[in-house]
Amino acid sequence: MKHKLGFLIAFMLVLTRPAFATAQATDQASAHAADLTVLSAAAMKGVVQKVPDRFFAATGAHVHFVFGTAGQIREKVLAGDRFDVVILPPALLSDLAKRGIVEGASIKDVGSVRIGAAVKTGDPLPNIGDEASFKQTLLGAVSIGMADPASGATSGIYLAKLMDRLGVTEAIRAKVKYYPEGQTAMEAMAKGEVTLGIGQTSEIMPVHGVTLVGPIPENLQLKTIYAAGIASKDSSQVLAQKFRAYVTGAQVRASLKANGFDPGS
Repeated sequence: MKHKLGFLIAFMLVLTRPAFATAQATDQASAHAADLTVLSAAAMKGVVQKVPDRFFAATGAHVHFVFGTAGQIREKVLAGDRFDVVILPPALLSDLAKRGIVEGASIKDVGSVRIGAAVKTGDPLPNIGDEASFKQTLLGAVSIGMADPASGATSGIYLAKLMDRLGVTEAIRAKVKYYPEGQTAMEAMAKGEVTLGIGQTSEIMPVHGVTLVGPIPENLQLKTIYAAGIASKDSSQVLAQKFRAYVTGAQVRASLKANGFDPGS
């Protein structure tokens, strides 16, 4: 009887071991699926596209990015979404530091980016060399794509004000198409949905099928700085510091330039 009972227990352990091992492996994979969570303005998307693989190769740590407009990322932070590092314009990071959410001393510039205009690759390049030419290009465009100001997009908010300043808001209202982010607008232009795209150069250059005409005139420009800050609580501090050093260091400098950024100092 004892032999039969022992055999039965051993048999049951054999049957359950694979399921237990699978569950254990799944739990371990989940625990290590994102050692670092980085909330970032979408303007950085092209720049950091290859960062997770390279950072993992350098540190053995996984990085999970969550992108959105600057406004959306700020709202996520204020809503209590967990993060280790957040990338936003310094003014927004300073506000989060005052609220005790971001460690103020950890904030460091990543790079800055300007506003540019683009067309579908193969289309004639319009003249945007000065204010009068840029204004005429806006008025003559068949359709215009840009980020929706209502989404909290930095470029969308600024461009809405710029159109008012140029006195063209009403004249172009019917042909402006708004998109959740600047890069989404450029992707739509590559598909032929609009003929002129305006947004941050970092949202133009990563998109296949569009051509950067150039930055809009300097007197109309918005230079946006993006910086990285570390969560003041519940973050993997050591890894977060390594990531901030990585994304603000020489390893990412070439990617910043290739995506229309001026690297930080």
